[in-house]
Amino acid sequence: MALLAASAVGLALLWVPPAQAKPQPMPRQAAVGAVAPAERDRVIGTGWHSSPDRAWTTAGDAEGFHVLVAEAADGYEWHTVATLRESGFDTDRWIGNACVTGSGRRAVVVYAPRAFTNKAELSGRGGFTAVVDLETGAVTKLPVTTSLAYFNPGCGTGEAVALTQEGDEARPGTRLLRLDAEQVEVGPKVTVKGQMTSAVPVENGFVGALGSYLTKVDGKGGTTNLAEASTVPFGIRPDGAGGVNYLELDGASMRARRLAGGRQVTLAEGALGSFGLERGAGGRVFLTGEPASVNSLPGTVQRLDVPARAEVSTTGRLAFERTMTAEETLPGSIPLAGGDPVRLKAVVPQTRKTVSFQVAPAPIATAGSVGASPALGSPRTATAREANATTRTAVPRGATLDVDFPEFDPQDPDPTCAVPRNDMRTLAYHPRPRQVEWAVDYAIFGALTQVRPANFKKFGLPAYSPQQLFEPHDLVGGGHVAAQVMLGILAQESNLWQASQTESGEYGNPLIGNYYGRNYYDDDTSDDWRIHWDEADCGYGIGQVTDGMRMAGKEKPGEQARPPVHQRAIALDYAANIAASLQILQEKWNQTYSNGLIINNGDPSKIENWYFAAWAYNSGFYPSKGDGSPWGVGWSNNPINPRYDPTRHPFLDVANPRDLDDNVPVFSDAAHPQDWPYQEKVIGWAAQSIDTGDDGVGFRTAYWIGDPLVARLRRTGQKPRPELFCNTTNSCFPGVEVKPTEPGMEEEPPGPCMHSNSAGQYDLKCWYHEPVTWKEDCDESCGFEGIRYDVPENYSEPVDGTHNPPQCTAIGLPSNALIVDSVTEGVTMPRCDDTPRNDGTFRIWFGQDSSGELTSKIDTHQLDNGFGGHHWFTRARGSGPFRVLATWWPPTSHTGRSGIFVYIPPTGGRVNDAIYTVVTGDGRTRMVKVDQEAYRGSWAFLGNFQLGPNAYVELDTARSGASEKSISMDAVAFVPGGV
Repeated sequence: MALLAASAVGLALLWVPPAQAKPQPMPRQAAVGAVAPAERDRVIGTGWHSSPDRAWTTAGDAEGFHVLVAEAADGYEWHTVATLRESGFDTDRWIGNACVTGSGRRAVVVYAPRAFTNKAELSGRGGFTAVVDLETGAVTKLPVTTSLAYFNPGCGTGEAVALTQEGDEARPGTRLLRLDAEQVEVGPKVTVKGQMTSAVPVENGFVGALGSYLTKVDGKGGTTNLAEASTVPFGIRPDGAGGVNYLELDGASMRARRLAGGRQVTLAEGALGSFGLERGAGGRVFLTGEPASVNSLPGTVQRLDVPARAEVSTTGRLAFERTMTAEETLPGSIPLAGGDPVRLKAVVPQTRKTVSFQVAPAPIATAGSVGASPALGSPRTATAREANATTRTAVPRGATLDVDFPEFDPQDPDPTCAVPRNDMRTLAYHPRPRQVEWAVDYAIFGALTQVRPANFKKFGLPAYSPQQLFEPHDLVGGGHVAAQVMLGILAQESNLWQASQTESGEYGNPLIGNYYGRNYYDDDTSDDWRIHWDEADCGYGIGQVTDGMRMAGKEKPGEQARPPVHQRAIALDYAANIAASLQILQEKWNQTYSNGLIINNGDPSKIENWYFAAWAYNSGFYPSKGDGSPWGVGWSNNPINPRYDPTRHPFLDVANPRDLDDNVPVFSDAAHPQDWPYQEKVIGWAAQSIDTGDDGVGFRTAYWIGDPLVARLRRTGQKPRPELFCNTTNSCFPGVEVKPTEPGMEEEPPGPCMHSNSAGQYDLKCWYHEPVTWKEDCDESCGFEGIRYDVPENYSEPVDGTHNPPQCTAIGLPSNALIVDSVTEGVTMPRCDDTPRNDGTFRIWFGQDSSGELTSKIDTHQLDNGFGGHHWFTRARGSGPFRVLATWWPPTSHTGRSGIFVYIPPTGGRVNDAIYTVVTGDGRTRMVKVDQEAYRGSWAFLGNFQLGPNAYVELDTARSGASEKSISMDAVAFVPGGV
């Protein structure tokens, strides 16, 4: 143990080196498998030394959305240039889209938590947006949020970029913004009537798809039809010669076309998804894949013999695809170190050589980390007293520091969601995947009736049974919910999380959707860090159960609060949450089925037949009013909605279903889930389970029968043709020219969704309500469920997980140590049965803004893996209203020479410069720096100090800068007589 004695008078900064027995974390390697210097001429072709070619890609994990770059002149050695994220969001993965400007220097990136794709308003206009300089790594975050649709952002041939804000049923129309990426200036919003997709900048405006037309939009929102396509154009790519290239569908075929000088020509034709158009720098466009025929190409369009969906470098010298394993679909929780390695399979068109790359995204602190997005607004400036609080010299125990930095109260002052967060008595358990699968297998048969004894897992509940609290509903038409459909919904909603920022076996805050009601997707950026209790989402746990989860008296219109016992069980117990989620899914089946929305033969044991119910589970069902107004399932998840890539394959399915040697599912689909409607993702998860690292494959998958090729083609057939959900019954006309007749709409072009409201505006209410069949022989060709835990076998609940057990006793400390812990007196933690050691007093304070808003609470969390089974953690975000301060006082009788240790839990503490301040009580102050990353799971020795009355130890997150790394506040030990 390394010891440092504090003997200097006044203020001193000491450093605690890592204990000799505990190795420091190894630095990340920039790349593995980069082209070796001796091989570069042979593999990547001559001229690489002076080539301006730049390969780039993006990858998201729990740490952030990474922008990765490799230069041809460096042999394509990959490195991270920026990591984008925002604090205050519980997410398992950051996802997004990006494009590179005509110079090849700047990437425009749209990024968001994965769960944003489950909410129409967040998916349509909630993506944070930034410009990244690919040479310097400089990041400029924009004061706007935009669409997560696959086509946004849209880069042009220069430095102009089109940003799209989509409308929805509540907000008709589309808004476009023109970004000058070089000057980082955003122009005024341009509103377009109707749903415009795939917008790109051109001179004096934009070009995009408006219905079946390629349409130009001027700076005031005026539209001019340039060319008519057979269906909605997509993949729009302007080129350096003034042409606009795009793709269109024609049944099962696809064409690449080019419009220039008022003349349209066909560039290539082939099967759906067999080829693509990719952007390059300098106005280049690349035709990829294997079209059946290729006509004469202009000089600005270059054919590359590479896979259709390959990403292409700026000048076309390298093409690559990302590969992912099942395990990578479920990243580690935020407190843990490490981003997922990114694996790329590349081909060099010039030499036809293949090469594999692997790059580990760099930590946030060294990857272009910047402050919060201005689209989140700014908390009100802290008062002078709060800003100067770090200069005080002595604080009597129990005293309030000042009115602008009040003591923490675990109960929020006026919450809307019924079950609180950051309450030590309200810790949710994170289950193993096997436990989730067991609960689902039993619940679908109504057998999840095992009794939870009183105070089960310290939940503070009376004895109950999950399916006695939430009795299952009989399905209209008979049968039961297919197990893998329920599991697919849970995978999509939460990646099988019940607790926030935990691993299986751990306890933490309940996973709650937007507990604080933050408005981060509307036009007003001034209040996005403000707490709006009345606008909280209150979606809880593994199934994100929302209905009835507000406090009594604070319900939404038409909502009724559940009984408190039910609310608490949903929030804390995964089995109860699954029982409640199953009720909701059963209700959606009954609602859709009873109204004629039946898929195939309507057998609920078949996976595909849940298409409508899963659709309604996410975006709701609009009942018929009997007056001819729209009704059914919403437009946002309609598979023909042009916000989804029309060439998409089934979510997570194998790339080449006819190639029996290709057994690798496309798990990289999980990195961009925004390309699929909700119900297709659910069915994809049912067919290809996540891999959690705990039990191997997360759950048993659905299966399709037949010989190997037939079974694979049947599984691929899980995805229906989008046009099946678009017809006159829902005012949807794929590829048909239909002119609106309402006043004011005469000049509007047709589009897939043609429903108009009484004001003469497209309102996107193309709600679908007809039966659909795409598998006539569903008894054989549809997917079958796979039951791991058969009810008649009477399986007991699988044992709990064991990740990161807490240190419940004072192992490693002298026997006379006095311990001050973060656990409230009288509270015992779920995995520590012993009474916590609280020989002194612990207090924690939250920074607030000048209006009294406790902004810092939004990104503060608790976990059970610390000393005594508990610790707090937040992110180091500098001073001001994001600041959190913890203070530990030894017993009042303890004075004199004392050795001081601080406990660093195994997760949650990653800052390398946590500054602990020791106030000796006699006018002396010492500051000691501890590398929390290096000391994880152990005690760090601060030194020996002479303590007087009112001595204390303090950890102020403001002293660790704004690295965005997590910083933990746990226990402090005082050893009388020193060490």
